[in-house]
Amino acid sequence: MKVIFLLLCSFNILLAQSGIEILKKIQSKFNSISDFSANFIQYDCSNKNSFILKGKFYYKRTDKFIVELDNQTIISNGKTFWNYNRKQKQLIISNLSDEPTTYSLEKIIYNYPALCSIKFLKRDNDTDVIELQSKEGMLDLKNIKIWKDKNDMISKLEITFIDDVCYVMVFNNILTNQNYPDSKFIFNPPKGIRIVDLR
Repeated sequence: MKVIFLLLCSFNILLAQSGIEILKKIQSKFNSISDFSANFIQYDCSNKNSFILKGKFYYKRTDKFIVELDNQTIISNGKTFWNYNRKQKQLIISNLSDEPTTYSLEKIIYNYPALCSIKFLKRDNDTDVIELQSKEGMLDLKNIKIWKDKNDMISKLEITFIDDVCYVMVFNNILTNQNYPDSKFIFNPPKGIRIVDLR
């Protein structure tokens, strides 16, 4: 009985270590690139056939990103967060630190792990899946599942919040080190729109 218990403990330790090792590979990859772009889709976990969002994602260190959708553009320069709705002709400006971190990959990769337990879930062909499970009361979400492709890039995220709202983001056609200028990650409002500044 003791032998079985020790084997189970060893197996759990190996899973924890492999989860941490996979996370380290993702972190190392992000440390090695300056920027990337990807096409993405986002849908509800409960119904992957229920289309929600489709667009283009751009990232640059540190915490600069652009989310381009049909009627909406979201931009961060690492400090300021611009959310422009073309249909409503409205721009909301806020501090990135005040916004949900849905698109902040750096917070997911670097900040959240210290507030989570890290677990290896499975390996599927060249893809590894790990889970960051929030320690009680540390984050406003339950867990994040991360899919790492053969190039150590994030190919998919599944985020579950405290209220059980869950969605998936899938990245494809990833291009790294495109040398995007910092100016790309600053939003210049067009004339004739309503601007709400919450800073």
